[in-house]
Amino acid sequence: MEKFLFSKIETWLVIALMLVGAVFSIGFGYLVLDSGRDPANHPLASSVARTIAEVPDTLRRLVGKDTVLLTQPDPILDSKPTGWSFPAGRSSGPSGYLLLSRYDGTARRHAIELVSLPDMKMQHRWMLDTDTLLRDVRHVSRFSDSQNWNRAHFRQIHPWMAANGDLVVKDHYSPLERVDACGKPRWLIDSHIFHHSTERDADGNLWIPSLAEKHTIARVKDSFREDTIAKVSPEGKILYTHSVPQILMRNGYTNWLFATEMYSDDPTHLNDIEPVLSDGPHWKKGDVFLSLRNISTIMLYRPSTGQIVWMKRGPWMSQHDVDILDDHRISIYDNQGQDRGKMYFVDGHSSIKVYDFANDTVTTRHDDVMKAQAIRTTTAGLYTALPDGHALIEDVTNARMLLVRPDGRIGAEYVNRAADGSIYHLGWSRFISKADGDRALGVLAKAKCAA
Repeated sequence: MEKFLFSKIETWLVIALMLVGAVFSIGFGYLVLDSGRDPANHPLASSVARTIAEVPDTLRRLVGKDTVLLTQPDPILDSKPTGWSFPAGRSSGPSGYLLLSRYDGTARRHAIELVSLPDMKMQHRWMLDTDTLLRDVRHVSRFSDSQNWNRAHFRQIHPWMAANGDLVVKDHYSPLERVDACGKPRWLIDSHIFHHSTERDADGNLWIPSLAEKHTIARVKDSFREDTIAKVSPEGKILYTHSVPQILMRNGYTNWLFATEMYSDDPTHLNDIEPVLSDGPHWKKGDVFLSLRNISTIMLYRPSTGQIVWMKRGPWMSQHDVDILDDHRISIYDNQGQDRGKMYFVDGHSSIKVYDFANDTVTTRHDDVMKAQAIRTTTAGLYTALPDGHALIEDVTNARMLLVRPDGRIGAEYVNRAADGSIYHLGWSRFISKADGDRALGVLAKAKCAA
């Protein structure tokens, strides 16, 4: 053995081995990169290369804690109970359900739970098998983080539940899929990628942010994220798409996107589409509100004419989740996030803003709660005003949900802590009316699903 280890090797052989190694490294890197762009180009080779490249990450998950979906530590959560608690005591109301979307750190996969209000008891739970659901995806966008399209890391962001217990699910920048009550696929859209919110319009169609795979704007980088608004039928047909940058440009706001030395690969960052369900003094049925985070802008857009009906930039900053409160007011989850180059942070605390179209004023809701709870939601964040005066606040960054009572006290609180004490991300939840929840539970109870 010693003689073998210290034997002389010809220089030409060393050089030849180095060249072969270099060619192999370049080819391997190309296949890994190509597997993220379009695995159909070299399906077997790309799959093998990607599997090899993921070995270190796989070993890390097997031998240690999976940190991909962990939240940042926050001392205010240290003393809070795991799961649901009732700081102000149990009380009556509101009636209905919460479709809670969360990463289950104990099970190491995402879960969707239908929780009854106000007792906060889980009535049904979906644990979707992403490995199976996305097995036949034909197209992987260059904007997607497809390495997380697996059972351990795929997040069901803002799932939508049909009356029959079906779910429409997606991650950020992923295909869109509808599954039945047992989690079996009904349809899949992989020609586009979808992200952020999913909202239903008055005709039963879903409005979901998407990205243009082929740019409609000339002279931008390949990495430019051109947001689009997409309308999808319950049967999985794309009925309408339109570019958000094009909307701005055609309405005279090119300077908001491409002024000198302010280029961004992600200039608008569309994070919510809120359909208008009925005519009012300030909007029409079929209009949509858009939340454009990276320019701190809320827009009211009319797809039927291509017109921006109304638009306001601030006083909210890096906002999320615009909701219609009544015929003249909207609410906005004001993250108050700032990016000053060296770091991204929340200035003070996040807040809930209300804009009144009738008198052009902005007011703030639940500020005492947001401040006392030190809610600093750097990204995402949802606010839902419930019919009886309660409100749901989802602090996605710190993985907690608050049910705020009409008197301003916290009626219920949820912290998404795993059995090992770690806290994992929430996945954008939604309120379900009692009638819709009861109807879905009736169907789910009759579904005969394989274990």
